[in-house]
Amino acid sequence: MENRYINVLTDYGFKKVFGDKEIMTAFLTDLLQPASPIQEITFLDKELSGMSKYERGVIYDMFCRTEDGSEFIVEMQNRSQMYFTDRILYYLSRSFSSQEYMGDNGWNFRLTPVYCICFLNFHLRGFEPRTLRTVQLTVNETGELFSDKLKVFTLELPLYRDMREEDCKTQIDYWLYNITNLETMKTNIPFQQQQPVFEKVGNIAELVRMTPEELKQYHISIDTYRTNLAVMQNERAEGREEGRAEGREEGRAEGLAQGLEKLKTATLNIAKQLIATGMPAEQIAAITSLPLETIIELNREKND
Repeated sequence: MENRYINVLTDYGFKKVFGDKEIMTAFLTDLLQPASPIQEITFLDKELSGMSKYERGVIYDMFCRTEDGSEFIVEMQNRSQMYFTDRILYYLSRSFSSQEYMGDNGWNFRLTPVYCICFLNFHLRGFEPRTLRTVQLTVNETGELFSDKLKVFTLELPLYRDMREEDCKTQIDYWLYNITNLETMKTNIPFQQQQPVFEKVGNIAELVRMTPEELKQYHISIDTYRTNLAVMQNERAEGREEGRAEGREEGRAEGLAQGLEKLKTATLNIAKQLIATGMPAEQIAAITSLPLETIIELNREKND
C-alpha cells in the first residue's frame, strides 16, 4: 500500500507543514505554554547576511517572530554533527547581533528574546536521551535565571518510533509522535481531539493533494533524506567493522571518509537535478547544504 502522507522529517516536508502560520502558531503555543495563547506569527527572511562582506551569512530552516517581538529559529536536523551545540550558539549570537540599531546612539542594548527550537532525528551527543530538553542561562551557585532572552529547546524524535499512541501524555508528545511517524500512517492523524490543528496537518501532508511540481520537489527531498540516513548507517557499520579488524580509531576514520565521499557524490547529483528544474541557487544551497559557490559552478558547467 502506498504512503498516504509525506515524510515531515525531510527538508521539503518540514517546511511545507511548519511553514503554515496556523500550524506553527499552535505548535509554539503548546511548546511554550504562554500565559495567553500566541495570536499571530510572522515568517522572516531565513537568510541572515554577514554584518560585513568578510563575514559569512547563515540560513535557517525556519525563522519567525511572534506578536510580542520574540524571535524563533526552528531547525530540523537529521544528522548528528560534532559541534552541533556550538552551531546553535552561533545562530543565536547572530540573531542577537542583528538586533543592534546601527547609528542609533540612544540604543540601550535592550534585546528581544531569541529561541532556538531543534528537532533532532538523533540523540544529542554527550547527553542522556531525552524527548524534550530546555536550555537557558542560569547562575550555577543558586539556579537563579540570569536572562530569559535566550532559550534552546531540543526535541529528540527517535524515542517516538517505537512508542504507542497510548504512551503519549503531553501536547508535545502528540506533536513529536505525529511528526516522527506521519509517513507510515494509513488512517487519519491521531490526537485531533487534543489538538484540532492536526486535521490541517493531515490535509497539507496528504500526497494526493500535492501538485506534480510539489511531488517532484518532495521526491528530490526524500532522496536526500534517505541518502543521509544510508550514509549514517554505513559510517557506523564500517566504523565498527574496521575498528574490530584494525583498531577502533583507524576503522572509524576510514568508514567516515568513505561515507562522506558517497554522501558528497549523492548530494552533487541531487543538486544537479534541482538545477535542471530551474530552482534558484540559494534555495538549492539551503536544501543540499552545499556552498553557494559550488551550486553556481555546477550551473555554469551545465550551461557550458
